Amino acid sequence: MTMQKGYRESSLYPIVVCNKTKRVEKMKVGDLYSFTNNRIRVMMFDEKEVFYQTINEDDSFVYAKNKTLSYYRTTREYFEENSTLIKHLALTEQEIEIHRPDLPLRLNCFSGLFWTNKNFENETDLNDFLKIAEIDIEKLDGLNSPKVVIFPTSQQQSHKKSILMENTAGQFSGRELMLQCFVIQSEYVKPEKLYFSRFRLIPNGREEKRLSGIGMYRLGIKGNVPSYYLGGEMSMMELESENNLIVEK
Repeated sequence: MTMQKGYRESSLYPIVVCNKTKRVEKMKVGDLYSFTNNRIRVMMFDEKEVFYQTINEDDSFVYAKNKTLSYYRTTREYFEENSTLIKHLALTEQEIEIHRPDLPLRLNCFSGLFWTNKNFENETDLNDFLKIAEIDIEKLDGLNSPKVVIFPTSQQQSHKKSILMENTAGQFSGRELMLQCFVIQSEYVKPEKLYFSRFRLIPNGREEKRLSGIGMYRLGIKGNVPSYYLGGEMSMMELESENNLIVEK
């Protein structure tokens, strides 16, 4: 193995407030919509989030030439209640090959543990660590891609220098994938702080949310290779709507 506003995923995540209006039916990857006064195409989605890119009047992507980008994203609920379908249009074979909408938006998301600064040397080390949270190493999700770019995350939720992972077998097993992710993230973990922090200014001071757990979340592409960031038990966008994670003063 070689290591080398929707909203873009970044260290800042604006909150969206919406009014319920309608539902979208049979959304498909590639579909064109009118959304937040923009023409957009759906890049991928799951039950929680929709990832998209803006398009020009000729239906071409605004950032078509960019080999590195983070997708715009919003919650599935907000998108379905505030978008209007323009037409169905499938992605081209080349677009599918680059963006890989078949890959999961999130995988290996668990509570009851956090990333560690320990540098695991083998799968036995990983298995012993996961057993503490009663996670079966055999049930970890792998990734059906020969290459993936991983962005470690600081505990203040900023993306750090990415690492390219490659597998000559054409895909990563769950054990192999997470072993390398723990190694990549270990540099940015303080053993006395077993959570991510998100701070923002509020009228009466500063609000902090804390997120524990582990998980991998789709970010975009880097060098036309699918990219993921390492986070907690939920995505950074989900964190914004979870008020029970606010630290009481």
